[in-house]
Amino acid sequence: MRASIAYLTTTAATTSPTFAAGSGEWPAQPTDASHGAGAHRLELLGWHRGERAVYLSEDVGGALPVVHVVRTRGEQAGRMIAMRSWYIDHAADGAADPLEALDRRLTALRGELVAMDEVEPDPWCLTTRVVQRRALRLPGGGLPIRKFALQLTVEPIVSARPATRGRTVVTAYLRPRAHLERAWAIPGEPLALTRVSYVGVPEGVGHDKHVALLVPRELH
Repeated sequence: MRASIAYLTTTAATTSPTFAAGSGEWPAQPTDASHGAGAHRLELLGWHRGERAVYLSEDVGGALPVVHVVRTRGEQAGRMIAMRSWYIDHAADGAADPLEALDRRLTALRGELVAMDEVEPDPWCLTTRVVQRRALRLPGGGLPIRKFALQLTVEPIVSARPATRGRTVVTAYLRPRAHLERAWAIPGEPLALTRVSYVGVPEGVGHDKHVALLVPRELH
């Protein structure tokens, strides 16, 4: 108890723009155009039938987006993995710069992807658990801000059979809150991809970051 009180009184938590202070409710989700500067936005690219994988693109505020893959088979199934090899040697693609090389690879990839239908996220629930609490001191000085290792778990609310769940641990700032905001059905698979939003960028008063989780889906 003493440690918890010390943590709360010696760290600061400012209001994230994604969570109305004191309201206890999430406001309507912002559109792409209104998404604040500093946020990291994760967008769906599509489903690769041959690889049995979902591809995503994350805007992190830099010149290059980060391309991620979520595989549905094999040892790495369910994990959101950055395609780091795409950014190492752009000269191998005969491109003059990394952005040109990435554009070529994305153009080729999009030709192999299948669109995924968006579905309501209501059949799944999100639970969170604080695994670890720390504090981060910002360069500008002042009180350090709260930092959390936050476990996110997404699972079906009702399932006719024992169901697996999507689970990951992220680094959250300010407040350990998260929101299950969107879901897409994976064609021909008893699976869906969900997108969870949380305060994961410690800039200014904190900005959104997204993570994708693979979850079971009932086929009818």
